[in-house]
Amino acid sequence: MSRQGISGQSKGGQPGGWTGKLLRVDLSDGSTREQDSLPLTPYIGGRGFGARLAWDELEAGIGAFDPGNLLMFLAGPLTGTTAPFSGRGEVCGLGPQGWPVEWFTRSGMGGHWAPEMKYAGYDGVVIKGQAEKPVYLWLHDGKAELKDAAHLWGLGTYETQQRLLAEHGRQVKVVAIGQAGERLSRIAIINSETESAAGQGGFGAVMGAKKLKAIVFAGSGSVRVAWPDEFFRRTMAIAKEAHACHGNPRPAQWSPEMDKYGGRFQACTQGCSQRCSSRYYRRVPGVVYGGVNKGQIHCVANIFRGLGKDSIMDYHWSIGFEAGFEIAKLTNDYGLNHWDLIVGLIPWLRDCQQAGLITKLDELEIDLDSPQFWAALMKKIAFREGDWGEVLAEGGWRAAQLTGVGKELAHRYYPAWGYSGHWDGRTCNPTVYPYWLVSALQWAVDTRDPLSSGHGYTQNMMGWAPLRPDNQFITWEKLRAIAARVYGPEDELAYDPYSGYRAKAGPAVWHTNRSAIKDCVTVDDQMFPRLFSIKTEDGFARADGMEGPDFEYYMFESATGIGWSREEFYAAAERVVNLERAIEIRRHGRSRQDDEWVIPYFEVPDAWVNPLLGERYALDADKFRAMLTDFYQKRGWDPGTGVPTTAKLESLGLPDVAEALEATAAGRVKPR
Repeated sequence: MSRQGISGQSKGGQPGGWTGKLLRVDLSDGSTREQDSLPLTPYIGGRGFGARLAWDELEAGIGAFDPGNLLMFLAGPLTGTTAPFSGRGEVCGLGPQGWPVEWFTRSGMGGHWAPEMKYAGYDGVVIKGQAEKPVYLWLHDGKAELKDAAHLWGLGTYETQQRLLAEHGRQVKVVAIGQAGERLSRIAIINSETESAAGQGGFGAVMGAKKLKAIVFAGSGSVRVAWPDEFFRRTMAIAKEAHACHGNPRPAQWSPEMDKYGGRFQACTQGCSQRCSSRYYRRVPGVVYGGVNKGQIHCVANIFRGLGKDSIMDYHWSIGFEAGFEIAKLTNDYGLNHWDLIVGLIPWLRDCQQAGLITKLDELEIDLDSPQFWAALMKKIAFREGDWGEVLAEGGWRAAQLTGVGKELAHRYYPAWGYSGHWDGRTCNPTVYPYWLVSALQWAVDTRDPLSSGHGYTQNMMGWAPLRPDNQFITWEKLRAIAARVYGPEDELAYDPYSGYRAKAGPAVWHTNRSAIKDCVTVDDQMFPRLFSIKTEDGFARADGMEGPDFEYYMFESATGIGWSREEFYAAAERVVNLERAIEIRRHGRSRQDDEWVIPYFEVPDAWVNPLLGERYALDADKFRAMLTDFYQKRGWDPGTGVPTTAKLESLGLPDVAEALEATAAGRVKPR
């Protein structure tokens, strides 16, 4: 990368997009200070800023609940601008949900807090230490105060937010934890508004360990962009090209439930104009506690109701929409991770019950068709009530390991790293062979569920591929041409339903890098990268002379004005991915042997059948290992160890990282 790219300076000096400041907070002594964020711009923002700070500052030997863990709330250069779908932020740190170690990881989060943080003057808030008593952080227009949270401790996320809105004004934005985070549940979330959450990672428990109940953001500033006219033209063209979330060419349809319960489509984050599965309901009768519930619901939260006895997957219970909505909201209020509960912990419990391994949870009879059972179970987990409450608060995977009950059954739901499945052909997302092979590679090399920002390939294929008679938006011939255009001619079979293990490593590398871009700039995962379109003859996304895969670059360029080429921009994303890998190696000795831990999960036959192939497929371990070798080589990692080569790191402007890894490998320094 050029000197201009490394420095992150625009042609006119101060770049646009970034505020230029981070807020540093030490809860142990109550101090705050500001840090110049511009030296971090080679890592773009968001997740990238977090990786560089973690590499430089995380002390050796600390765990997720130690005061020395860095809890980072980070935005990107597009956050808070008028760029479409750009309102998200990232939470980074050592995540207590991780297994077998508490990996450094990240969790994307919607809502409106991240733009508000930018308007208050900061690209991020970096928190370390531990308060003596509960506090919350009040951040407003360049001023930061730690305030007593004794009156908030013990409350759920909703009442916490309501009280803080009453104290500081209805315009403020709040992130908060509930009772689960206070009690250090490893599946505790950080919540904002009614449904937006940093769900995966267990970061709610990190806030609980630090005795940080909430952060309140308020700002009257704005985010300057470098080329306002060009930025407006480009972002308007990109917004007009968008027509549905990228995994589904069809916009979400109105449902009878929306009429019955006062529903409306509602965006999860600032700058979103699309109709996806996110809906806000104003009058849903409570089943367990009575009254009327209101709020937003989307994604896996829709499965709390159950899918009935005929479901192909493991959600055979049925408590109805009203009870499902109530339990979803209750779980958010307690601050518990929907994904781990629904996709991992509950199916594992059900299997254990059917196998006669568990009949009761302390005094609680398991009855998945009872709304009262669900409410009692969520409370038991959030408050660590009884022996089983203590265990289940550790999350589904750890519960099986700690008790030794149903350990093999848990393998059915947890591919790796303590996280339940996602777009892998075996859990709640309908995914067929060979497309889940890319997911398997992404799972192998990540520290968490990789699909939070990696829907781009597998979900895209299930939404756009003409596998069904009613899904004929783009032909197989057009898909082959798009694959060659996006990934290169050698990977033109990337979308081919008969391709098997061919042309999968290249797309896995490409989409892993693009996932980092989304988490760094930041933009919505469901809308980027833009590859396919119903508005062009060849099915390839483009707008105003810009090709869909480059939309993020063009918005970044005109927002910041720093003059990176496209190659430099994409190299910055590679820099972030390689730095994260280096953190795992230096701290925990991550190796190829660790990456292959996912193989047994995928050796179980998939749940859905590719209609063109007519049979279920299981992973061939030898072919997967060959594919993993190909992935490493395309990444510039040693194929035997999975360690980034010195040449690769130096090409990305990371000679200090290369030197540190060489020293670690030679035993000259201890792992950090």
